[in-house]
Amino acid sequence: MTASGDDLDWAGANPWRIKAKREAFANDWFRVDIHDVVNPAGKDGAYGVIRIRRTAVGVLPIDAQGRVRLVGQWRFPLARYSWEMPEGGAEPGEAPEACARRELQEETGLAAGALIEIARLDLSNSLTDETAVLYLAYDLEDGAAAPEETEVLAGAWAPFRACLDWAAAGKITDAMTVAALWRAYHMASEGLLPAALAAAMLERSPSGGRP
Repeated sequence: MTASGDDLDWAGANPWRIKAKREAFANDWFRVDIHDVVNPAGKDGAYGVIRIRRTAVGVLPIDAQGRVRLVGQWRFPLARYSWEMPEGGAEPGEAPEACARRELQEETGLAAGALIEIARLDLSNSLTDETAVLYLAYDLEDGAAAPEETEVLAGAWAPFRACLDWAAAGKITDAMTVAALWRAYHMASEGLLPAALAAAMLERSPSGGRP
């Protein structure tokens, strides 16, 4: 079957039946709900769902030379280092755009003259209800970074095409960063960004040694 836009708007009926729900764990970041269910095969079971308190927000900063500002940090759950765009979580009631500007300043010291929403994502949607909003930032101004006390961050500027290559090669693996890079590439290629910025992003240049 070849899908059309109308097909993507179609919503099927929920094949799961929930008999009961109980909270198994909660902290300031998330809670775990256990649902007693009848699954699509008609069998009894349990489905655990992680409910995330904050909306994930990421912002891809790109300067007039077509360079991306990357942030490097040790990711505790993965037990390894990760190069990413600035990211954080919008508190309940906080606008994602306000969070994006705050995280950009805190992690890099940059302020964006232009900030545009480029994508919305469902993250790990078989386990969690976490959603993400991604932004692209340009017309950047330098300032002083102010990371949180638990953040030990490194910073690096890298050509956009190099970052795209690193994502394709599996050297950048953060899901929101990879999605933002590909969406930004699509926008630059399709004439959806200012022409000078798009040309700088798409220009091939030496990638350097990071990440």
